[in-house]
Amino acid sequence: MVSLTLVIYDISDNGLRSAVEKKCKSYGLKHIQRSAFIGYLSKNMRESLYLELLSMLEGKEGNIRLYKICKKCFSDRLNIGSLEGFDDEPTEEDVIVA
Repeated sequence: MVSLTLVIYDISDNGLRSAVEKKCKSYGLKHIQRSAFIGYLSKNMRESLYLELLSMLEGKEGNIRLYKICKKCFSDRLNIGSLEGFDDEPTEEDVIVA
């Protein structure tokens, strides 16, 4: 079973921020804002991503948050504006099975 996972972060170090972005993309998450990714992950994949991000941030300045979001709550979201070069909303077909 998969569920939507939102990853948001505030990291000033360019190298670390780039590494976090690459890690999120490697899990099939879509880059929806400058500091936000979203996608469908299984519980095991979400926990694995959490542990990898935890290890990456350990001892460094920054903040990373992972949120599990139900489909109903996601469908009730309100969007204002858009940013060129960022992905649209995820679909369950975007899931990477591991």
